[in-house]
Amino acid sequence: MARMLPKRLLVLGLVCTLVVCTLYYLLTLSPSIPSPLSSNRNMLYSLSPNTTPSSLSHESCSSLKKYPADIETADMFPTLELEPDWMERREYWGSQMEDRFQRRKPLWPQLPLRVIVMPHSHNDPGWLKTVEGYFATATKNIINNMVDKLTEHRNMTFIWTEMSYLSMWWEVAQPDMREKLRSLLDSGRLEIPTGGWVMTDEANVELFSMVEQLVEGHSFLRSTLNVKPLSSWSVDSFGHGGTFPHLLAKSGISNMVIMRVHYAWKEWLARYQQGDFLWKQSWEPDGSSAPLCHNFPYDIYSIKHSCGPHPQTCLGFDFRHVAGEYNEFSLHYTPIDKGNLQNRAELLLEQYGRTGSLLPHNVVLVPLGDDFRYNNAAEFDQQYSNYIQLMEFINSHEYHAKVTFGTLSDYFSEVRARMSKFNTLTGDFFVYSDIFSEGRPAYWSGYFSTRPFLKQLSRHLASQLRSTEILYTIAVGLARKVKSGLPLGIMHSSYDQLVEARRHLGLFQHHDAITGTSKAFVMSDYQQKLLSGLSTVKRITEMSAQYLLQQDKEDMDKTLVLKHLEWREDGGEAHGRVLDMIVSKSEILVVFNSLVQDREEVVSLMINSASVCVKDSTGTIIDSQITPTYNTTGTARLDLGVFDLVFVATIPALSLASFTLSSCDRGDPLHQATRSRVFCLRCPNSEQTKNPFTLASLPTGAVQLENHVYTLLFDPVTKLLRNVTNKLSGHIVPLDMEFTAYPSTPFRSGAYLFSVEESSLVESGPVFTSTDLMDVVIVSGPVFAQLMLVWKVAGEAGDSTFVTRYRLYHTTGPTSEGVQVENMFDFGPSPNMRDRELVMRLKTGVRSNRRFYTDQSGLGVIKREWAEQAGLEGNHFPITQAAYLQDEQHRVTLLVDHATGASSVEEGWLEVMVDRRTVYDDARGMGEGVLDSRATTHKYWLMVEPKDPSYTPSPDTLPSLSPLATILSRQLDNPLTVLQSSSPDPPPQVHLIDSALPCDHHLLNLRSWTPRQPSPSPSALLLLQRHAPDCSWASLSLSESLRPAPAPHLHFTRLPAIFHPTSLTGNFPTERETGDLFKLAPMEVASYNVTFS
Repeated sequence: MARMLPKRLLVLGLVCTLVVCTLYYLLTLSPSIPSPLSSNRNMLYSLSPNTTPSSLSHESCSSLKKYPADIETADMFPTLELEPDWMERREYWGSQMEDRFQRRKPLWPQLPLRVIVMPHSHNDPGWLKTVEGYFATATKNIINNMVDKLTEHRNMTFIWTEMSYLSMWWEVAQPDMREKLRSLLDSGRLEIPTGGWVMTDEANVELFSMVEQLVEGHSFLRSTLNVKPLSSWSVDSFGHGGTFPHLLAKSGISNMVIMRVHYAWKEWLARYQQGDFLWKQSWEPDGSSAPLCHNFPYDIYSIKHSCGPHPQTCLGFDFRHVAGEYNEFSLHYTPIDKGNLQNRAELLLEQYGRTGSLLPHNVVLVPLGDDFRYNNAAEFDQQYSNYIQLMEFINSHEYHAKVTFGTLSDYFSEVRARMSKFNTLTGDFFVYSDIFSEGRPAYWSGYFSTRPFLKQLSRHLASQLRSTEILYTIAVGLARKVKSGLPLGIMHSSYDQLVEARRHLGLFQHHDAITGTSKAFVMSDYQQKLLSGLSTVKRITEMSAQYLLQQDKEDMDKTLVLKHLEWREDGGEAHGRVLDMIVSKSEILVVFNSLVQDREEVVSLMINSASVCVKDSTGTIIDSQITPTYNTTGTARLDLGVFDLVFVATIPALSLASFTLSSCDRGDPLHQATRSRVFCLRCPNSEQTKNPFTLASLPTGAVQLENHVYTLLFDPVTKLLRNVTNKLSGHIVPLDMEFTAYPSTPFRSGAYLFSVEESSLVESGPVFTSTDLMDVVIVSGPVFAQLMLVWKVAGEAGDSTFVTRYRLYHTTGPTSEGVQVENMFDFGPSPNMRDRELVMRLKTGVRSNRRFYTDQSGLGVIKREWAEQAGLEGNHFPITQAAYLQDEQHRVTLLVDHATGASSVEEGWLEVMVDRRTVYDDARGMGEGVLDSRATTHKYWLMVEPKDPSYTPSPDTLPSLSPLATILSRQLDNPLTVLQSSSPDPPPQVHLIDSALPCDHHLLNLRSWTPRQPSPSPSALLLLQRHAPDCSWASLSLSESLRPAPAPHLHFTRLPAIFHPTSLTGNFPTERETGDLFKLAPMEVASYNVTFS
């Protein structure tokens, strides 16, 4: 029986996929593609017979206005004085501030000084020790002491922030200690601010993980202690992002404290009394829903830097005195007695008053603690007995001041009682900088890209956890309907392991974990926890998907077994299993689309036979491409015994689809049009008709890759990208890609800091040259065209290996409108690439004026203006999702698959850090360099998007990603889950929702609550996000998704549900302003408690 060619091949064709010099292989004719640039946007709308214009109430391209704030950090930062005259003494307090204090002090009778002294202990869940090491040696005792001593000292207060530690303590605490803790929380003298699993980093953590660790912490607090935080204490993340304040506000937290901001910001906020502000988002008209943020005016949360502007004075008010301890505060130890009480009280009051003069309301927050303080019970007594004397003396005399112990809530209550109007602020506080001892700025922008392997591993766990949560939640909901309870019992038995995986991910969002700023052995411990979590969620995914695919839900089908194709070594290296198609002849794959939109995407896997075809669930042969696998380990070469099979999968929204791999004769004349052509430096010439590919040696000259959207031209010598033509506009955009290494400054660039050596003896330069180019491989086929470059650079300890791939897809969806770039970079053993900071640089023709845009943890986008005084290090910003630059004609966007740093050092340039190896410690506490760089594959989407002349946004439109970038980023973050099935027959397709949601909607998560809750408690928490894409950039594939659509509705298939709107983490019920439950405003993140009936 004759086979018909797949319809997509006949309709789409392959265009001219490759030109090597004058060699031009035309695989099929390209149909005429009308350019949307010449179309009237209204002409794109078409209505089905059953659709009326009035029913299309959802508009994905609703332009969102950017509302100004009183303080716009992006505009303000370049104007700040970054080299003030006080830098050498490292204290901004000067004569002008002193004069203001002296003028303000006589006004205390009218506006008394109010001081809240707040004992605390900062406990890092891993840094110089592992989390378990710290708990055993310090934190367990600290919490025990806190409970005992607060019970003893009836007017002392304390705050505790890390739920990771509190949960560990709760597991081993005696019943009487648990009751004491509850009593202290009920009294209000012990406060738990923020309530996250950790004190999250705010630069490297993407939206899902940032929300997830907050939900996990709040869930623990709510279920265990009935506590719902109202304030936040985030004082040790290295700079503060604009997304976290919004998430706090959405969680019902209305007050927050931050600390690590640039020293120039510290001075500016103090000078103009702007230390308390409403931190709103740029799409919010005002600050009515924003949290009130207090910027602590001094360097850090230690007692030395807490009481006032003079650290040496404050040192004298640290009353910890433990036998055998010798440090700077023990040297200043002078206990309070009757002889010195008045002098010491007045000295301290002067410091408090100076701090009060920095704020209009004259209310002062004084943290009393430091890292792992109060580990000795005697310290509680020492701090309490000395401070209570000072407080009682001040309060009983006519100083017009009141000093008491208190909490964050006490501080903000006092502030709000005195002030009702605060200025608004929009933006973030990156890049953070403190000051070196010699009076030079020290920019904390190195950690944006330190240890990228683990940053990427965290994202892989986050993605897999999200898919697992969705599958598990729906599977549990269906299992509840089975009267026997057998499937539900099996599902429930995995819940504790699921929680552990959540907590492993949450732990890694700690500001010394995902940042890469812990000691090497601690980072190894984090890695093992991430790998354990990944293994757990994969197993639960397999179980849940298996149950959802079963026709009979009464029991678990033991004959249906699903297994992931990807596996990891103990060290974390990822590998794909090679499917044995020689023995089995047929394999069933199950693919899960976790997105709530239909999805066309390419699936890649490895097989041991080149004679394989792919069919979808209807039995239709679908587009596929087979080429030899390229082995980059050892001697780089093609492996003619293992093959890459790539096929195009179209999968409905939130569904499981099956595909069948079966042996077939790819040498059949009907398959000749689907053959691939492979060219490489050392390829043997081979035209064997039985293979689905041909091999040929590489011709000399320039290389060109092409699909129906792009033409890519590469340099004839370096083989790196030179320019890009987007056929929608027809313009050639210069786009030179290069890989450059900055030399690190010894002892000034390390895990935390980024500092480029400015000595003329060491200069920036290319990582490799054309003489290091070991192989060039070009693939031209029916699914994709690809150029791969392999460099080997000789080093002191062996070779460093660098592999770059450029790929264009011949698909009909969004993947055809981006250039997929992969960099597999392996520095090799140390000291290879010592003190080098490697960037991928795009030198484009875009007239950007060194202005570019970065994402804010995947929620919004912020403009970055070049600040001349800050240099490269201070203009290097964090990204977790994307960076772009633009002019009036084009936008160049780079999407990333894990956190890193980005810069625009010249007009039209965009560069991202790839990896870094710094030999020396940078004097920020870690005590060692970063020498454990390892092979990491970095994945990107690169887009050159032309302006759509039919769409003219207003000047005050909110900056955001285009619809195309939004969708490709979503797919990059949430790849398809591919499972191998043991079933001989393909299972039927399973739809988990009745219909797709609009393209600007994203299901952030659907996570189960504990099954131990009494019925009818909520079953799960659903988090839904709506983007606000910038539709002024043209796209060929997205006209359908950008048309007006019906209002979004979410209905689970065969699983009725009741949705109750709630705050972000489920702590407080909320009301929707509109009657339509799922009608979200652009940029809104909404949560719902879901009860399955």
